[in-house]
Amino acid sequence: MPTYEVPIVTADIAINADFDVLLLKNLINIQDNRLQICGALDEFIDGYQQWINTQRADVDKFDDTRRQVGTGIIERMDVAKSRIRQGVHLLKNDSVVAEAFGLANQAMREQMIQSGYDVPKWRPFQLAFVLLSLASCIDETDDYRQELDLIWFPTGGGKTEAYLAVAAFVILWRRLSFSAVAAGGTVSMMRYTLRLLTTQQFMRACRLICALELLRLDYPRLGEERISIGLWVGSNSSPNTLRQAQDIVNKIQGGKREEMSQFVLTSCPWCQTPFDNVAKNIKIGFKSFDFHCSNLQCAFGAQNIALPCQVVDEVLYVKPPTLLIGTLDKFAMLAWKPETQSFFGRHGNRPPELIIQDELHLISSALGSIAGIYEAAISTVIEQKLVGPKYIASTATIKEANTQVKKLFAQQPAIFPPVGISSEDSYFAKTVALDEQPGRLYLGYLAPMLSRQRNLAPLAAALLIAPLLLFSKDADAEVLLDAWWSMLVYHGSLKGVGNSHNSFNILVKEHYERLMQEYQQQKGLDNKQIEQDDVWQLMKKRLPSRLNIAQLTSNSTAQQNETIFSRLKFERTNPDSIDVALATNMVSVGLDVSRMSLMVVNGQPITTAEYIQASSRVGRSHVPGIVITNYYRDQSRSLSHYENFRAYHQSFYRYVEPTSVTPYTYQARKRALHAGLVIVLRHSIPFMLADNDARNFDKNDVQIQAVIQAFINRCSNADPERCQEIEAHVKQIINEWHQIVATDIDNSVCYSALDDRSKQSLLYRHGQSERGQWATLQSMRNVENTGLMKLL
Repeated sequence: MPTYEVPIVTADIAINADFDVLLLKNLINIQDNRLQICGALDEFIDGYQQWINTQRADVDKFDDTRRQVGTGIIERMDVAKSRIRQGVHLLKNDSVVAEAFGLANQAMREQMIQSGYDVPKWRPFQLAFVLLSLASCIDETDDYRQELDLIWFPTGGGKTEAYLAVAAFVILWRRLSFSAVAAGGTVSMMRYTLRLLTTQQFMRACRLICALELLRLDYPRLGEERISIGLWVGSNSSPNTLRQAQDIVNKIQGGKREEMSQFVLTSCPWCQTPFDNVAKNIKIGFKSFDFHCSNLQCAFGAQNIALPCQVVDEVLYVKPPTLLIGTLDKFAMLAWKPETQSFFGRHGNRPPELIIQDELHLISSALGSIAGIYEAAISTVIEQKLVGPKYIASTATIKEANTQVKKLFAQQPAIFPPVGISSEDSYFAKTVALDEQPGRLYLGYLAPMLSRQRNLAPLAAALLIAPLLLFSKDADAEVLLDAWWSMLVYHGSLKGVGNSHNSFNILVKEHYERLMQEYQQQKGLDNKQIEQDDVWQLMKKRLPSRLNIAQLTSNSTAQQNETIFSRLKFERTNPDSIDVALATNMVSVGLDVSRMSLMVVNGQPITTAEYIQASSRVGRSHVPGIVITNYYRDQSRSLSHYENFRAYHQSFYRYVEPTSVTPYTYQARKRALHAGLVIVLRHSIPFMLADNDARNFDKNDVQIQAVIQAFINRCSNADPERCQEIEAHVKQIINEWHQIVATDIDNSVCYSALDDRSKQSLLYRHGQSERGQWATLQSMRNVENTGLMKLL
C-alpha cells in the first residue's frame, strides 16, 4: 500500500517577552496599563520584524529571477507587519479603541472559560490578525478598508475565534463611539454556505454574544439596547413566524420532545443546561420570542433575563440582532421582504460595519455566480447609507483568490498570514518536522478484484480489529484505543452511504469473524480457552452486529446530526459512543472532534480542496491521524490518484483547484440581476420599500438614477470586462419596469402579488401559477430551472 505522512502545521510559536500578551487576562486592563501592554505588543511584533529581516537577507542571495519573486513576498509581509504595528499605535493613542479592545478580550476570555478553557490564550496569528484589522474596521478612509482580509489557515487552526474577536471589537467600538440610536441595530453579518455549519457556528457565537451582553449589563457606557445574535435561515431549520414557533411549542407540550430541535438551541448557550421545560424555557408574546435559562446558578437564570439569542424571523425584523448569522442563500429574500430593511439600519441605526464570509472556497460554481450579484446589491445598499462595510473571509483551501474575491466582492484580498519564502513557514504557521511530531498518515488502498460495493468490507473489518491487536497491551492503551475506536467513513454521495451501511451489516461481519478465527488459530487456543483472552473479549464487543453505526447526511434533521456530532465526542467506554460514522461531505466543514484519529475516504473526492478539508477532520489531538483512501477499480479518478499517490500527497495544496465564479455572464444576470436591482432600490430609497411602492418607479427620478448608477458601478468594478453588457442589461430591466408602471392605469403594480389576481406583480416564484414580470429566486440554491421529462 502506498503511504505518505503529511506533516502537521502548528500555530504555536515562541514569544520572547517578559509580559505574555497571548494571555487574554493580561490584555483586559489595557485602559489602565496602556504603556506596558502596548510595549509588550510592540515586542510581539518585533519578533515578526526580525523574522522578516532574516527572510529579506535570504532573498538577497537569490538570483535575479528568484529575487524578484522573493521581493514581492517580502513586500506583502512588510505590509502585514505595518498594519499590525498600526493597530498597536491606535491602542496607544485612541482611548476608545483601547477600551473596546480590552472589553473584547474580556468577553472572549469569559466565553472561553465557559467553553472549558483552563487558561484562555490567543494563538499568535489570532492576536496578530485582530491587531491588523483594527484600523480598517473602524476607519472608512483607511487604505485597507476596501481590501478583503482573508484568513488562510489550515483547518482546526482557530480561524473562527480570530474573526469572532474582530466582530466583538467592532460591536463594542460602535457602542462606545456613537449615540445610542446610531450604535444600535445590526453591526455585523456572518454568512455560511451550509445549513448544518450555519447552526453550529450560531451556537458557537451565541456564547460570545452572551458574554458581551453580560458585559453590557455591568457597563452602562455600552447602552441600553441589548447585544444580541440572530439566526436567519430557512423554515426547515428554524421557525420563520411566531405562529410556527407556537405550533412547535404545542407539539412539545403534547409529548413530542424531538420538536425542540426546531428552535436550534436545545440548551442554554452559557451554562449548557438543557431546555427540558418548554413552559419555562420559551416565552412567546406579541411580536416577541425569548429563550430563558431555568438554572439559578447561571448568570442569565439567576437574574431571570432572556438569553440574547433569536431564531424567529418575524422577531428579527422587529428587533434586528447585533450579530446576524445566516445561510448565504437566505439573503435572496431581501428582494421579497421589505421587513429585512431592519438589518440595514432603520430608525436611525447605522448599517452593518462588518461582513464576514466563512469557508470562502465553498462559494463557487452556480451558487457563487448567483451570490456575486446579490453581494453587489448588499454592498450598494450599505454604501448608500454612507458606510462602506469592511469584509473579512476565511478558508483553509483556496487558489486564485484574487479572481474569486474580485468577482464576488469587487475587492482585492489581503491574505493573512502572508506566506514566507518557504511554503513551510509563514512565522505564524510552521510545518513541524516529522522527527519532532508525527504527522497525518495517508494510505492508498485498492482492491482490484472487488467491486466498489464489496471492497470496503475487508478494509473496514481490519480497521475495526487492528487497534485491539496492536494497542491492548500498550502502556497508553486507553488513549490509543479511544483515538482509533470511532471510524469516520467519508462518501461522495448518499448512495455510497447506503451501500456502506449494508456492507457493515453483512460483508464486514463476515470478514471480521474470519479475522477472529485467524487470531484464535494463531493463539492455538480452543473455544473455552479463548474466552479467557482479554483481546478476544474486546473483539467480541466490536462484532459488527453490536456496533453503534450512525449516519451524518442531509437526509437527517439538523438535531439528529447535532446529536451524532455530540456522540462522536464520547469516549469508547460510553455505551452511546459511536463505532462507525458514515458521512457525506457535510463533515468536511464544521466537524471538530479532537479524539478521532481514524478515517476512510470511500473513493477519491471530486476536488482536492474537498479531500484536504474532509481528511483534516481526524488527527487533531496528540494522537496522529490515519486516513485510508479506498480507491475504486472502476473509477478513472481513483486509479489516477492511486498511481500518483506519493507525488500527489507530497504537495496536495498545489493541486487545489481554482474556484469558479462567473456572476456577470448572461445566464447569471438573467437569473439574478433584476433581483439585485430590486434590492438596491427597495432598501436604499424610502418611497420604494413597501410592496405597493413598485409603482413609484420613475427612471427619470434623480434619486433613483443615482442609486441605479451606484449599482451598475459596483457590478462593473467586479467584472470590468463586462461593464458594457452589465449596463445594457440593467437599462433593459429599467425600461421594462418603467413601461409596466407607465401602462398601469389602475395602480395595480406591486413587487409581489402572490395569489392576488387583481394586482400586477414584478416578481414571481419559479413554478408559481400566477406569473409576473421576472421569475425570481427565493433561495440561491435553486438556480437551475426544473425540467419535465416524458417517456416516449
